[in-house]
Amino acid sequence: MKKIINKLYIACLIITMGLFAACTPDSFELGEKDITVDDLVENIAFSITHDSENPNIVYLKSLLPTSYQVCWEHPQGRSQEREVTLQIPFEGEYSVKFGVQTRGGLVYGNPTTFTVESFCAEFVNDELWTLLSGGVGKSKTWYLDINADGVCKYFSGPMYFYGTDDDWETVTLGLPGDGTDHWSWAADWAGNGSWLFGDTGAMDYGSMTFDLIDGANVTVNDLYNGTVQKGTYLIDSKNHTMVMTDAGVLHDPGRDAVVTQWGNVKILSLTEDYMQLGVIRDNDPNEGPCLLCYNFISKEYSDNWTPEDLPDPEPTLPDGWEDMVSEVVTSKIKWTMSPDVPYDWASLDGSLLNNFTAGSYPDWAGPIAPNLDKLSLTLDSQNMTFEYETPDGNKTTGSYTLDEKGIYTFDTTLPSYIIGSTWVNFSPDANNQLRILSIESASGKVIGMWLGARSSEKDEYMAYHFIPNTGSSNDTPEMKAIAVDNSKIVFGNLETGKNNFRIELYNEYGETKSNSPIDITSLVFDYSMELKFTISGLTGDAATKEYNAGLMCTGSNWWPQYSGTNDVKIKGDGTYTINMKAAGQYNGVIVFVIDIFDMFSDISDPESVQVTIDSLKIL
Repeated sequence: MKKIINKLYIACLIITMGLFAACTPDSFELGEKDITVDDLVENIAFSITHDSENPNIVYLKSLLPTSYQVCWEHPQGRSQEREVTLQIPFEGEYSVKFGVQTRGGLVYGNPTTFTVESFCAEFVNDELWTLLSGGVGKSKTWYLDINADGVCKYFSGPMYFYGTDDDWETVTLGLPGDGTDHWSWAADWAGNGSWLFGDTGAMDYGSMTFDLIDGANVTVNDLYNGTVQKGTYLIDSKNHTMVMTDAGVLHDPGRDAVVTQWGNVKILSLTEDYMQLGVIRDNDPNEGPCLLCYNFISKEYSDNWTPEDLPDPEPTLPDGWEDMVSEVVTSKIKWTMSPDVPYDWASLDGSLLNNFTAGSYPDWAGPIAPNLDKLSLTLDSQNMTFEYETPDGNKTTGSYTLDEKGIYTFDTTLPSYIIGSTWVNFSPDANNQLRILSIESASGKVIGMWLGARSSEKDEYMAYHFIPNTGSSNDTPEMKAIAVDNSKIVFGNLETGKNNFRIELYNEYGETKSNSPIDITSLVFDYSMELKFTISGLTGDAATKEYNAGLMCTGSNWWPQYSGTNDVKIKGDGTYTINMKAAGQYNGVIVFVIDIFDMFSDISDPESVQVTIDSLKIL
């Protein structure tokens, strides 16, 4: 009987991230003896001194033997060096905490204060201070680079991801990170609904205003939460970091909880017009630490920005596409509508907006009409004639043209036909045209084509999915079967904090990494996957209630990524099938699981559940 597994490594990861949030040393030296809070006092464990010529320069120095790994929390951030030099431009009282890594973990002493009695203009004349605030006696306002219309004016989106070791040099100069965790991901937040702020969509999220008027002050106007934070800030211009006190970086509400220090900031880039501020994601129970990079533009840049007068994007068709759609086997091809995935909506570049799969149409878009495999469009590329037939037997004939952009123009109107719900129709656009949006192929054969009718109301296409039928018995290549060792499948409540029942075939961060039921190198495909599985032994409410299930399939280089939320409905014991269409070529995977959402607590006897993978096929 396969045991139900709760992954302890996630709990360990959370503990590790908690330590990271405080101060993660580069090495974990335990020292010559354990240290207590009472040992970590000024002039015994460390010293704080002012420069004799410029008292705004403050020196922090560890007085412990070099075998101790030390950490500092100071007005300009955190440091691990034994000696730290602070440049404090403004008068006031400041606090320092000195810590040591011990056998029992990281121990900090009580805060120690020091006083700066004068203003040092030299320190705020640095370029970073001027670019951020406008200069001494001035203020400058910054917006997240996304507006209420979802438009980004400089960056591709308002947030990027980087590795925790990335900094000013690696981002502005494009250098590889110094650490082993270097990676980067420019999330196209504006163009991809899955990266919009939480569930809010596009909106005006507010602003941050930095000034150098009687001090270094910051005002964060958070329009989403309806709050205004007023605080102060200090820049460490040498290390390109900033500490915000009583305020934090303006950000999306969906990530409030995954960062513990919104005021502990890395300045990743800063110019007159734009800046990038990074904070460490250190409190996400499902993901490891990384650098969340928030992208801002200045108010002046935003006010004077005008969109480029660019032509509409267009679908990109493969070389030789004319032959693909005209001479697959013969010049006369009967294209029939796919009965499983007949329609979607597409952007102007031809990319599908929903990526529906068989059985995944939501209530607002379905149900699919019956007999759609009898809706056909027969095209004769030799005579340039067509025959259009609907499932009710009505036929329309005429001639057509096909231009160099892949646009079919028909001389006779193709009658509209309802293909989904009560309102989804198949019909050409107002010009009696259909445009080729994409061509699907596998093993060198054309196996599908998406045609689009341009909307007259917004910049998108109504997209229709057709399958070729040339009369050959070998039109569609056979799917390849992948062997699965069911004795190695892991399943159960595998994600801490979630109520999902997960079936895991491979997870780079889980138990199946070293003992996978599949050979992940065999998962090389670029069109589709079919996964058939059986679940039995469901008890309690789980035996009768209906649940959504989705496949998560992430490529070996983090792309393509497929994460379904309603690929199939699960209702009691039975055999179920999930079909996935690939967004690009997979060459192995790092995450390959099925999640049955919100089911686990409804199972009265989890130990009785059995799962088998009946077949796994790729094309």
